[in-house]
This record gives sequence, C-alpha cells and structure tokens, in this order.
Amino acid sequence: MKSALWITSFCLCLSASPLRADMLFGVYAGAGTWQQEFSGDVTSGAIVVDVDEDLGLEDDNTNLFYVAVEHGVPVLPNIRAQHFAIDINAANVLSRTIEFNGETFFIADALNTNVELSQTDAVLYYELMDNVVSFDLGVALSHMDGTIEVAGTNDTSVADFDEIIPMVYTRFRTDLPLTGLWLGAEGQGVSYDGHSLLELNAQIGWESDTGFGLEAGWRTVSLELDTFDSVDNADFEVEGPYASLNYHF
Repeated sequence: MKSALWITSFCLCLSASPLRADMLFGVYAGAGTWQQEFSGDVTSGAIVVDVDEDLGLEDDNTNLFYVAVEHGVPVLPNIRAQHFAIDINAANVLSRTIEFNGETFFIADALNTNVELSQTDAVLYYELMDNVVSFDLGVALSHMDGTIEVAGTNDTSVADFDEIIPMVYTRFRTDLPLTGLWLGAEGQGVSYDGHSLLELNAQIGWESDTGFGLEAGWRTVSLELDTFDSVDNADFEVEGPYASLNYHF
C-alpha cells in the first residue's frame, strides 16, 4: 500500500510540474581534438629531466570523447564518462648528461622518447541549478595509465605509472538567450600526499534546436606526482586549444 501511494504521488508530481522531456532524460555526447603544448619535468633517478629541453617533446594533437546521461530522479546522480589519450614520439640530441630510471644518457647522445598517457574518467554528479544558468557538482574517478620510454644510442629506460585517482568535479554554464550560444567552465581536481591533478576547461559553444552543437575553448591538465610507481617526481602540464562537435537528445 505504501509503495502504491508513493508511486501515485510521484506521478501526480510529474504531471503537475512543467518539466520538459530532456529534463526527465537526456543524453549528451561529443568528440573533438585537442592541440597540446607540453611543459614540465620528470624525475626517475638523481637528475631532474626537462620534458622540453632534454626529451624534446613538441606540440601534438589528440582526440577527446565524452558521453553523459542525465535524468529527473533527484536522489540518483547523473553519469558522465570521458576519455583522452596521448601518444607522442620525440627526438633530441642531449646538451647535458641525464639519468632516467637507472640508466645514464650522456651529452651529445641522440635520444628517442615515447610518452603514452591514457586517462578515462567516470563522473557522478548532481545538477544543483538547471535553468539559464546551470551548475553541476560531483565526484570523478580518473584512471591514469602512463609510460615514458627513453632510448639512447646504447641504453633504453622505461618508467610507468597506473593509478585510479578520486577527484571533485564541477561544471558551470550560462546560456545567452535567443542565440543558442553558451559560455561555460569545467574542472576537476584533487591534492593528497604530495600528488595533485587539476583539469580546467574554459568553453564557448552553440547548440541548435535539433541538438547538434559546436564547442571550443582552452584545456589545461596539470599533474604532480611524488614517488608514484617508478616515477620519483613529476611536475607536468599539458595545455592548449580544443574544439568538438556535440549532440544532445
């Protein structure tokens, strides 16, 4: 009897509320490209290695993907999944002697470096505001899997890490009336035990009446690691402009 009364009350509330269909259930998806500029350093041994001056990492592009499902059940969080992967190769001639993960690479040695970083996020969030101005708040679990391989003339060294990192997630968006244009910002981050991960996006976008849209902005990922798997220390930043195609139904 209590269940029947609860269901009846819930249906009456829905019928009395002026909710749109996409407020009850909506799917958001997007895919784009990110132009990246790398900076920072990594230590896996006694010497701090600069990723630009020593390893020769240069600008590169990678793809971005996301999908989010939103619903009208207040007690349950909305769900968002997002992913990007970096796979960059660089070549450089050393101007000094460096050490990396137990191997020494001497001045004038020709280095080939491969950096692979994959990040997949699962986000649970609530819409605290959902009107002309929207505000989301939640938590994200980020799976980071990375490898840095440095190969010289005679030696090769590999340092890697694999970890799941919990973070706080937030997103803000404001719609510009009668234009389809919107402005937004999105971020997630955490800091603990000498480690920190911070991701920030500043966005401008447009959405048509059919749900198709465009988005562009600036994306920054800052990563600090302290004694993390075979990486002793890392202070690494990737930033640059991005653009994506979005669809909402």
